[in-house]
Amino acid sequence: MSEINKKYFSTGEFAKLCNINKKTLFHYDEIGLFKPEKVLENGYRYYSTYQLEVFNVIYTLKDIGMPLKEIKNFMDKRNPDNIVEIFEYETSEIQKEIEKLKRKQEIISNKIKIIKESKNISQDIFLQHQEEEYIILSNNIDKTKEPYDTYTYMNHLDYCYNNNLYIGYPAGSIKTLDDLNSTNPYDYSYYYTKVNKNPNNKNITIKPEGDYVVGYFKGYFSQAHIFYEKLMSYINKNNLTVVGYAYEDVLIDEVAIKNINEYVLKISIQIK
Repeated sequence: MSEINKKYFSTGEFAKLCNINKKTLFHYDEIGLFKPEKVLENGYRYYSTYQLEVFNVIYTLKDIGMPLKEIKNFMDKRNPDNIVEIFEYETSEIQKEIEKLKRKQEIISNKIKIIKESKNISQDIFLQHQEEEYIILSNNIDKTKEPYDTYTYMNHLDYCYNNNLYIGYPAGSIKTLDDLNSTNPYDYSYYYTKVNKNPNNKNITIKPEGDYVVGYFKGYFSQAHIFYEKLMSYINKNNLTVVGYAYEDVLIDEVAIKNINEYVLKISIQIK
């Protein structure tokens, strides 16, 4: 058996080991990034065993987004110190990417959770004990802007997105006791979004743990006031007292359906 057969891989064999196309090796050779250790007179290229480790480093750097030009510059000047430096930097970049993926996973998971809840809704109004939740409130809604204060709503969404607070929950609306007793059905005091606990953000507040009168409304936001009347009637008939806000959560919106009349809202009014 020849020395070539004992110690070296052909281009095809090396490409197969690395799970890449042979054209990638040809391209890397052309730009001087990664050359075969031996090229015979007949033009056949051969790569040595130790080059597998070198190639794995190159491909790992490429896979995490480093341009080939930068990789070549790094490989041309590599030494123990700068390889540790580049690996530490790339480890940091990988960790950032992991956090991004975890965030995307959390968003999708929460979307699944609220959509599944909407599939099991009851037509009844009922009492429910709810745990505390962390939320971000908008500025006070301008009630002269009917039916919606678009400016405050958009500013609220901007704040949530720009501060990486969005975790998959659509913005909801809050009515105070005054809003619930108002003759204007479009009276709301705040928009809000459910978020994770974050002690570094002083704007995060708590939706308190407690007992709530709960009901599910199917339809567009502008018709929700009809259901609020039913909720308040239930509260009065059962001699309950409103002690907190009414929270209007969006379970089904344009993410899941096209017909706005198929939206599903969950309305919870804190009582005692």
